[in-house]
Amino acid sequence: MPMTDVSTIYSEIYIEAGEKAKLLAERYGYLPYMVQRYLLILGHEDTLKLLEAFERPLKPVVRANTFLVEPDKLRRRLEEMGFGLEKVPWYHGAFRVVSSPGHPTIGATHEYLKGLYYVHRDASALAPVLLLLHEYRGDVLDACAAPGGKATFAAQLLVGHGVVYANDIHLPRLRALVSHFMRMKLPNNVVTWADARRLPKSWSKRFSRVVMDVPCSSEGTIMNDPSRKTKTTLKDLALLAKREIELLQAGIEMLEPEGVLAYITCSIAPEENEYVVTKVLESRNDVDVVEPPVKLFEWDRGLSSFHKLVFDDRVRRCVRIWPHRHQMFGFTFCLITKVRW
Repeated sequence: MPMTDVSTIYSEIYIEAGEKAKLLAERYGYLPYMVQRYLLILGHEDTLKLLEAFERPLKPVVRANTFLVEPDKLRRRLEEMGFGLEKVPWYHGAFRVVSSPGHPTIGATHEYLKGLYYVHRDASALAPVLLLLHEYRGDVLDACAAPGGKATFAAQLLVGHGVVYANDIHLPRLRALVSHFMRMKLPNNVVTWADARRLPKSWSKRFSRVVMDVPCSSEGTIMNDPSRKTKTTLKDLALLAKREIELLQAGIEMLEPEGVLAYITCSIAPEENEYVVTKVLESRNDVDVVEPPVKLFEWDRGLSSFHKLVFDDRVRRCVRIWPHRHQMFGFTFCLITKVRW
C-alpha cells in the first residue's frame, strides 16, 4: 500500500509562493500557492489566460435522456420555448444553453420534470463516461455517484445492456440521485448507501467498469464557484489526497481482471491527480493506465512532473481539460485497468 500519512503527503506537496504568484493571487483573490502552481505548470502567459477564464461563468449543458427522447426533438422543443442551444461538438446528445427566456428556467420546464433531460453545470463530465463505456455492455459501479450526472448518463447508455450500481456516502445527495433516476424513468439502477472505501470488504460482486469520481477540491469549477479560490489550503489538499488514494485503491479492488476504472476529479491540482495515481501505481503490480479508446477532442495529457515531484510515466496517458484551452471546467481523469496475470 502507498504511504497515505497526511504529514508525509503534506511534506511532499508543500510549495512556497514567489512574489509574482503573490501579486497575481492578490489581484485575482486566490491563495498564493495555487497561483504558484499555475505558473510552474503553464508559465506566465497561460496562467493569465487561466485566471481570466476562471472569471467567466460557464453556461449549463442539457443532456438529452435518449431513453425517452431523441436529442434533435428535445432541442426543437426547448428552442420553441425560447432557449438558445449550441450542440456540444463531440457528443450528439448534449447542448450548451447559451441563452434563456427568463421563465421558465432550464431546470423547471415541463420537459425537465418529465425526465427528458439532465442539466449539467458543464460538458466536461460527459467525456469520462463516454470513454469508459465506449463499445461496452455490462454492469457498472459508480462508487461516489451523487448527485447523479454520471450515473444517470451511464444508465441511459446501458438500458437493456447493463445495470448501474450507484453508491454514495452522503444521504441527502443520495436522495437527489434517486430523484433523478425516478424523474428520468431509468429502470436499470441499484442505489446503495456506503463509504466507497468499505465496498471491497462488504460486497462480493466485482465489475468490468468502475466510475470513481472522488470528492475533491473542485478547483476546476472556480468560474461557477469563486469560493474555491480560497477554500482549500495545502493542509486541506493533503487530507483530500489521502482520501483520494484510499478511494482509488478501493475502486481498483472492485474491478474484475481486465476491467477498467475511470478516476475522475473536477480539479486541475496535480496533487489530486497525477500524484494520487502515481502513489497507487507505485504500490501495486496489477494495474496500468490505458489510453482513451477514441479522441473526442484535443485534450491535454497528464503531467510528467511538477515542482519537486516526478510522476510515473504512465500518467501521461491521463486526460487534462483546461478552462482557457477547452472552454470547460478544469477536469482530470485517468482510465486504469486491472491486469490479468
